[in-house]
Amino acid sequence: MEVLTAIRNWSEVWSLLIPLTVIAFLRFKNPKVYPIIYYIFLALVINLMATIMFVYFKKMPPFLKNNNILYNLHSIIRVCFFGWYILSIHNKTHSIFLKITLTAYIAFILFNFILIESPWYFSSKLFSAESVVLLSLCIFSFVLSIRDESNTNWIKDPSFIICVGLGLYETINFFIFLFFYPLHQRDPVFGKLTWTIHNITFVIFCIMIAVALIRSYDKNNLAKNELVKQ
Repeated sequence: MEVLTAIRNWSEVWSLLIPLTVIAFLRFKNPKVYPIIYYIFLALVINLMATIMFVYFKKMPPFLKNNNILYNLHSIIRVCFFGWYILSIHNKTHSIFLKITLTAYIAFILFNFILIESPWYFSSKLFSAESVVLLSLCIFSFVLSIRDESNTNWIKDPSFIICVGLGLYETINFFIFLFFYPLHQRDPVFGKLTWTIHNITFVIFCIMIAVALIRSYDKNNLAKNELVKQ
C-alpha cells in the first residue's frame, strides 16, 4: 500500500517525465510544438515543488506548507500555453475567437485574484474557468479541422491527439474542480478519491502528449524527405 500511495502522490511529477523523455531523445525544430515543450518543463518544476510540499508537509517551515498558489499558477500556465498552441496550429483568419477567449480569461484572472480570492487559496473558480476555456478551444479546433479542405488527416495529426487528451482531461476534471471544497468537506474519503481520478487523467494526458510529440517528429521528418526528393 505504501508503494501505491507513493506512486499516486508523485504521479503529477513522474507522469511529466514521459513526454520529457521524448523531448530529450528527439530534436524538435518545429516552432508549433514549442508551447507544449515549454509547458512540460514549467509544469514539471511547479508539480515537483507542489508535491514535495505535500509529501513532506510536516517537515516544511510554515511559509512552505501552502502549495495552493502553485496549483493556481499551473492552471494559468496550462491555459496560456495550450491556448498559444491551438492558436498557432490554425490559420490566422480563424484566430479572433481564440484571442477573445484568452483575453477574457486573463481579465477573469485579474478580477478574481484582485477582488474575490487570494492566490494562496485553491481556486475552484480558476480551475473551472480553465476547463471551460480549454474545452471551448478544443471544440473550436475540432470544428476547424472538420471544415478544413486540405488533404491533412486530422485524426492522425499531432494537434488532434493533444486536443483529445486535453479535452478528456478537462471534461473529467471539470466537476472535480467545481465541487472541490464541498466534496472534501462532506466526505473526505470520496474527495480524496476524486483527486486520485484527477491524477489518473493527468497521467493519460501526459501519455497522449508524448504520442503527439512522436507523431509531430515523424511528420516533420516525412515532410523533409519529400522536399529532398523534389
